[in-house]
Amino acid sequence: RAYAGNQAMILGEGYIHRCPAGLVVWASPLVFGGEYVGGVVAGQVLMWEIDEMVRKEVAQVANACGIPVQVLLAAAEQLPVMDAQKVQAASDMLFVLAAYISNKEHFFLLEQREMSNQQARLAESIIEKKQAVEQQGSGAAPALYPLEKERQLLGRVRVGDRTGAKEMLNQILGDILFNSAGRPEVLKARLLELSVVLSRAAVEGGGSLERLLGLNFAYVEELASLESIEELCAWIVKVLDAFLDEVYAAAESRDLPVMRQAVSYIKQHFREELTLEDVAQEVHFSPYYVSRLFKEELGLTFIEYLTKTRIEEAKRLLLETNKTVSEISELVGYQDPSYFTKVFKKREGVTPTQFRR
Repeated sequence: RAYAGNQAMILGEGYIHRCPAGLVVWASPLVFGGEYVGGVVAGQVLMWEIDEMVRKEVAQVANACGIPVQVLLAAAEQLPVMDAQKVQAASDMLFVLAAYISNKEHFFLLEQREMSNQQARLAESIIEKKQAVEQQGSGAAPALYPLEKERQLLGRVRVGDRTGAKEMLNQILGDILFNSAGRPEVLKARLLELSVVLSRAAVEGGGSLERLLGLNFAYVEELASLESIEELCAWIVKVLDAFLDEVYAAAESRDLPVMRQAVSYIKQHFREELTLEDVAQEVHFSPYYVSRLFKEELGLTFIEYLTKTRIEEAKRLLLETNKTVSEISELVGYQDPSYFTKVFKKREGVTPTQFRR
């Protein structure tokens, strides 16, 4: 139980697992003063009906504990059986209860959850890079600092695209961690450089120069006290969020409302046969003007941004669903599966089928 509570604390959310007896339990952390003081544990249910496999597991537990098998089986038959959806709902409810008890520490748990999710995304990014290097062979040249990705990140900051900015930041962090072999001192130096250019992009996006300089100074002071990779990665995300808040709060510049409206329209309609003319008509400007905005603000052409949006959704569907490549092709706006495969391989270096593996 102590282990389950600690894991819930690390993840910043309810933790579901099987106890040594094979029963399903869930735990949520209690936090006071930013420190874990205990956990709330519930459950001891089965997620499947008792069958021959369950009987064998019960027999193993009974023998290990010196309990008659029939006695333990009779007790197991009295337990409720809950499906995965109900167990998840019960775990979520317990987390809400624990957060209520912890009062304002709920925000600390949310930060923990964000940090845990970020570490999971970074791990996936690093694994992808290792696989790409292995496919290219040992003679491949090492990847340089991702300047093109940084340019795209800054473009997203300028237009206030929080989701897109975080996606690009995560890719950049993955590149830095992969190339620095996980050395915190290298990561810290890179993040310091990145925070400076992020603040500059936020100013260009309309943020207050005075406020952003003050924020940057405060965050640089905080950076000096951080040591672990987890803390450093969470720090740069916090910096990005703060700078984006300033962009949102600032007075809108001439071009940004148009750019944001265009990006929003693409995100809503990328599954359709979308053209530059369609987007231009939506924002009430000429195709030439919209095309120039994409290149200047995002560092991408309209087609490049549309393709990136479609491929990112395709990658999500490949990993999270069992849909066929043909079905996914149509869902992300490509009517011809072979053309979709060609575009996907050009961007990702592998076919959709290889990516799914």
